[in-house]
Amino acid sequence: AVGTIMASLEQAGVEDNTIVVFTSDNGGHGGFTDMSPLRGSKGMFYEGGIRVPLSVTWPGVIERGSSTEEPVLLFDLYPTLADIAGAEVPGEQPVDGVSLVPLLSGDANDYERGPLFWHFPAYLEAYGFMTEPWRATPCSVVRDGRWKLIEQFETSSFELYDLESDPGETTNLAAARPDVAASLIERLRTWQDEVGAPREFDRNPRFSPTANE
Repeated sequence: AVGTIMASLEQAGVEDNTIVVFTSDNGGHGGFTDMSPLRGSKGMFYEGGIRVPLSVTWPGVIERGSSTEEPVLLFDLYPTLADIAGAEVPGEQPVDGVSLVPLLSGDANDYERGPLFWHFPAYLEAYGFMTEPWRATPCSVVRDGRWKLIEQFETSSFELYDLESDPGETTNLAAARPDVAASLIERLRTWQDEVGAPREFDRNPRFSPTANE
């Protein structure tokens, strides 16, 4: 399908004046794909659920075959494409992302992303092969460089992972590295307050995970 699109651009004579973005909104479906060595899959907030490929062609700007390990968010595409097109983003419109133009054009020194955040104040049902009722429960996540912290609201607990040495998120370092955990918790709290992210939930006392069995 991608080849068909690229061939059509070439046939129309606009391939040198067209930016093409190829990506995904989540990791693979857990029932049909294996995201190893990453943990988790679609609908989960471990790397197997949120880490996806992003390929961009920008003739004359992006060097063919070049790559970067810099993590970004799909939110960044809105300000990025507006920046490329010279379009002004409405001032009253909240913008969660940043322009990736410096990163795409090779001017990484002018690129400042800061921590990445996710917030999921809900429940997502499990796949049929799972023993637990949920794939994801209410949580909030921050990633800053090699470090990733997950706040689990149900248990009021934190998970800390070093993605550089442990991309599979096998070892929770929250107790072993309280300094890093505390710093990321502070960053997460600041961001939650800035965007008004809900953190408190009332449990349904009548809920039963086996009610439909």
